[in-house]
Amino acid sequence: MASITLKGLPDELKTRLEEIADRERRSINQQAILLLEQAVREEPDGFKRAYRRFRKRRGTSPLKKGDLEGLRSKDIGRKVNL
Repeated sequence: MASITLKGLPDELKTRLEEIADRERRSINQQAILLLEQAVREEPDGFKRAYRRFRKRRGTSPLKKGDLEGLRSKDIGRKVNL
């Protein structure tokens, strides 16, 4: 089996890893492997999926279809006179 060395591991992260490993009755190494396996197994959300989750938590959007039509990226952040 392969092995790796983590350099620059923040003290807080190591402490947290030790706490979780102790609570779960695993070695730090076993816990780190488990967490890495879980992290790489998960598929990152695409925009549509993340937006649907956001809308589910926050409710419907106040924007109507076409509200942003014609808006260009260079216009974002500019003041608009209404």
